[in-house]
Amino acid sequence: MCSQPTRSPATCTLGLSTPLLFLLSLGLGIVLLAFVGMKFGAVSRSWSDIFHALFSSTGDENLRYFVVHLRLPKVVAALAVGAALAVSGVILQNVLNNPLASSFTLGLSQGAAFGASFSMIVVASTAGMIGISIVALGAFAGALSAALLILAFSLVRGMTPQGLILAGVALSSLFGAATMSLQYFASDHQIAATVYWTFGDLSKGSWHEAIMVGCVMLVGLAYALRHSLDYDALRWGDAQARALGVSVIQLRCASLLAASLMSAIATAFYGVIGFVGLVSPHMIRLLFPHCGHFFLLGSAALFGAFFLLAADLVAQSLLYPTLLPIGIICAFTGVPVFLFLLFRGAAHNA
Repeated sequence: MCSQPTRSPATCTLGLSTPLLFLLSLGLGIVLLAFVGMKFGAVSRSWSDIFHALFSSTGDENLRYFVVHLRLPKVVAALAVGAALAVSGVILQNVLNNPLASSFTLGLSQGAAFGASFSMIVVASTAGMIGISIVALGAFAGALSAALLILAFSLVRGMTPQGLILAGVALSSLFGAATMSLQYFASDHQIAATVYWTFGDLSKGSWHEAIMVGCVMLVGLAYALRHSLDYDALRWGDAQARALGVSVIQLRCASLLAASLMSAIATAFYGVIGFVGLVSPHMIRLLFPHCGHFFLLGSAALFGAFFLLAADLVAQSLLYPTLLPIGIICAFTGVPVFLFLLFRGAAHNA
């Protein structure tokens, strides 16, 4: 464990009050977006209906069921998935020493898409029927397979962080080709089902899925916070981190596994939701460039939750009453940020 002190939220260049104010603003924004998200949807409800269903034990049971078992799990899913993908992005960018690292750019999302497609096409054809749990299991297996391959590549002697990103690109192409091969032999109904799954949709799960993703996210976040000083040391390079007592290989492998598990379970239940793990860490770094990973992890988790809640609200209201999948909104938002990071890196190296 690294013993060197690092910057805390109190030592950010903007002073103590600014980070705390930022966190409080994020928290308030999350609460407001959560209530707004429960109000709007395919069917809009009044504020009195929402508050009555949440805080009153009497009244319309159908309304209560609608809010508590349909709208509220979706809000909790946005919080859990957004935080999980954001924390995963922070970890991956640190241990791979690459600002473009995320579950989406490393091929985990494409691996999950292949696993889900395999379940919906091959398993459904042989078993005759299939449920959402089988699809989620297939997606989780696909994402975890991609994660284990990335982990194996990271142990190859002489493999650089940049090389791992290229390996992720290669894996993405491989899983994409495998998915298209399955779709080529699938029926029209199966193709439609696999394509819809890749859009990413927070309405796919129930309380069970939302709580499961939330629990995995909290465990992963706790692990990352415990090793935040090690991540700060790793920022200065492997040699410096080893000199400070960090077991670099063990930290990198365990962190890759933790980040991959968070991304895999979120993708398995809710489909491909890209760029959250890329956008969230960089937004925090732009605002607080000199803060340590303890602050970065917590604030990125909050921002990821806020970002996904906002994206879901846009998806519900942009073409109302048509509800867009949240993965489409995240892609339109994330691609410009991705290009900005590429051009900024090119300008920095020029």
